[in-house]
Amino acid sequence: GVDTLQLSQSGDRTRSYFGVYTIREHQDTGQRTLSHGTTLHGTQLTRPGGDRIVTSYYGPTSGVGLAFSRASALYGADASLGVVGLGTGTLSCYRQPGQRWRFFEIDPAMVTIARDSGRFRFMPTCAQGVPIELGDARIRLQSVPAGSFDLLAIDAFSSDAIPLHLLTDEAFGVYLDALAPKGVLAVHISNR
Repeated sequence: GVDTLQLSQSGDRTRSYFGVYTIREHQDTGQRTLSHGTTLHGTQLTRPGGDRIVTSYYGPTSGVGLAFSRASALYGADASLGVVGLGTGTLSCYRQPGQRWRFFEIDPAMVTIARDSGRFRFMPTCAQGVPIELGDARIRLQSVPAGSFDLLAIDAFSSDAIPLHLLTDEAFGVYLDALAPKGVLAVHISNR
């Protein structure tokens, strides 16, 4: 009751068509987290220098971390990377000079939280000027030229479930069309 009202008034709880997002400060661990329903959508370290440290599911030993941190070595300094699902923008801190990045996000509230709120620093620190395409990623990706991305990460969740329309044969056809011939498709499939 009172806790919910306080979170809403402080801006730490946001409701959109797609659900309820809650930002929490964890003073004991020096972290700020974003959750959507029951799912953690990002963790920002709040200590000095924490703006660029890739956290949670996306660390350097994760599949997406291994692929994204080696993008320039694999595809050249001008590698093209796409991410479906913005979250707090954590993945943007793998961005290297010369790379071309693009995010796809269906919920404008996520863009506000990740890029504009000042609560999460990944996007402002690591991804100045990186375009965020608003709308259903399947539809948005159909309009990109074939072979546009060397790496494409599908990291979209609705609470704790991957939206089923992003896992259909049709959707994977769209992803594969958007990938370069030797491109990598990384799909985040962990959920309850």
